[in-house]
Parts: sequence; C-alpha cells; structure tokens
Amino acid sequence: MVSGMTKRLSGAGVNRSAARKAAEVAALRRARAEAHEKAVTEAVAVFFDRSGRAEQVRAEAQERARRILADGEEAAAELSGQADDAVMALKRLKEKPVEIAGMLALPITGVRAALTRVDTRDRTPQDAGAPAVAGTDTARQDVPPPLDAP
Repeated sequence: MVSGMTKRLSGAGVNRSAARKAAEVAALRRARAEAHEKAVTEAVAVFFDRSGRAEQVRAEAQERARRILADGEEAAAELSGQADDAVMALKRLKEKPVEIAGMLALPITGVRAALTRVDTRDRTPQDAGAPAVAGTDTARQDVPPPLDAP
C-alpha cells in the first residue's frame, strides 16, 4: 500500500472554503430534514382532523337517516292502517273474505290479518271477549260457496 495515495479526511487538511461549503451542505440537509418533518407532521394532522370530521359527518347522517326512517315508518303505518280499514269496509259491505282476497290480490291469510288488525286496534277493553270479526270465526272461509246455493 502506498502511503501517499490515501488521504485522511480530517479537519486539519481542509481549507476554510471547503469547510464553509461542507457547513452549507449540512445546513441545507438540516433544512430539508426540517421541511420533511414539517410536511409529515402536517399530513398526520390532516389525517386525524379529516378522520374525526368524517366520523362526525357519518354520525350526523345516521341520526338524520334514523329520523327520516322513523317518520317514514310512522307515515307507512298510518297508510297501512287505512288499507286495513278499506279491507274492513269491504267486509262490512258483506263481501266474503275469499272474494276480498280475489279483489285485492291478497292471500286469504292477508285479508284475515287485516281484519284482525282493525278489530284489535278498534276493540275496547269491555269488548275483549267478543269474536274478532263477526262471521270470521267459521271454518274454511277460503272455500267459495257452491254456485247453486240460494
């Protein structure tokens, strides 16, 4: 190994101009590192801010949706009650449950359920022992009467 070929990189053999340039490079690297850390910190802060706000927006939207669904369910229940009342009106007009089912394209069980809901809703405590709907306690109402019946 030739001793003159390897130089030591120590401060003793470096002139002032080179030392100044090295200090400038070090300062530039520190500035870049600080800018990088500042950018990382900013990105992390944005993440947590937006994540928290997103959760809040979701929670508020879920609450609005819950209220809308509750209002819709209330309106739908009222309309369903009116539909049940229409089934009862047909029954009071002496239409048979099987005929009502045919007119409304409902299964006979749907007609009976509507009649029961109306009766249950309209029943008072002193009526508790009465049959659900007059004439609906007979067996096999889903079978139409014979054609030759008087």
